[in-house]
Amino acid sequence: MRLAGQEFIFLAVVFAAAALIFIFFRVWRVRKAVFSNTASASKASAPGFLVYLPDILKAAAVFLFVAALLRPQLVKEETTEKMEGIDIILALDISGSMQANDLKPNRLEAAKDVLRKFVSGLSGDRVGLVVFAGTSFSQCPLTIDYEIVNNFINRVDFQTIRIDGTAIGDAIITSVNRLEAAPAGSDKLLILATDGVNNRGVNPMEAAKIAAVKKVKVYTIGIGKKGGATMSFVDRFGIPRQVSYEEPDEQLLKAMAAAAGGRYFRAEDEKKLGEIYDTIARLEKREREVKRYDRYEELFGYLLWAGIILLGAAMMIEAVRGVRLLA
Repeated sequence: MRLAGQEFIFLAVVFAAAALIFIFFRVWRVRKAVFSNTASASKASAPGFLVYLPDILKAAAVFLFVAALLRPQLVKEETTEKMEGIDIILALDISGSMQANDLKPNRLEAAKDVLRKFVSGLSGDRVGLVVFAGTSFSQCPLTIDYEIVNNFINRVDFQTIRIDGTAIGDAIITSVNRLEAAPAGSDKLLILATDGVNNRGVNPMEAAKIAAVKKVKVYTIGIGKKGGATMSFVDRFGIPRQVSYEEPDEQLLKAMAAAAGGRYFRAEDEKKLGEIYDTIARLEKREREVKRYDRYEELFGYLLWAGIILLGAAMMIEAVRGVRLLA
């Protein structure tokens, strides 16, 4: 039997009344015996409270034992959020051109910083990570453990995929395969960030059409300043060199997003890149269904131990009083 709230209070009152009646008749009998028996004169001279204190403690102990058997529980209300979350794959370009420093400290590190903040701001959505260069690779499967996702983001560098190039179509197919394995009914979203032009693998437009058929919405982000970027470096022979990186293929990225029900964004600096991910989060925000559940804390142990302590105290008082009477 499980009791909580008003039910337990009602039974507590009933048992308390029964205990008081028991104490009354017990005290009345003790007092009658005390004053009618001359051998108990010393007991009669003792304070009245000490005469029936053991009985009070015993009655209280009995009440606590009976109450413990009824398994009273403390009701604690717990609120949990339940929602049909979004399944999100973050596809990140890690090709050599992401070393350009028009975003600080470079395009890849700026993108990783934004992705970490985006993931940390999620709640109830599953998220995974796909990285791509000359081929694509699923770095982290879909999960709601955002700390794990951020750990995988931290590990990404230019050595994660050793084949250079920009395989945008492959990245879409890898992402769609991951999202297709997600439970039916959840919204599926791909956010793909790149700074280059597709030059390897599957045709990106065909891949975007496949995403649309699989009901995967695709947002695309072009990274880099207008006109491209030039980066100076010193090679291993100590010779200064320069390398130029072209702009992302905006026409292709716009067409891909349109084909798969998403939007295209352009990030020319790290601040704009962060704003883009914030915008996407707002666009895909879902209403939450809040349900309330009752959580119970068992009081059985507390009552049982309290009863044992009171019963022990009563026995100790009677033992001490018995010794004094014999003396």
